[in-house]
Amino acid sequence: MSQIKQTRQSLKGMTDEEKKQRKKEQMREYMNNRRKEDPEFAKKQRELCANRMKVLRENPDFVDKEREYFRNYQRNMKKAYNELKKSQSQSTANYSLKIDSVSYF
Repeated sequence: MSQIKQTRQSLKGMTDEEKKQRKKEQMREYMNNRRKEDPEFAKKQRELCANRMKVLRENPDFVDKEREYFRNYQRNMKKAYNELKKSQSQSTANYSLKIDSVSYF
């Protein structure tokens, strides 16, 4: 199978977003090739990926930030739930008032 040699593409006229996207694609291609060619590197990458949270949780700063994140998340979810519950109760109260105020005679 013959590989087609890619010619170098000019970065002139590209926006910053396009440059970032191109760099991302190049890095993804490089890492895929490296994992294919070097089984030891691929094994090490898999282990790092599998144990990433374990390694991160050894850092007390990360643990504190994670706890604070989840506290804020729970607080915001509770607030959103209460607002939704309040708005639904108000809408049903308004609906019942409308029904009561209708005169059939």
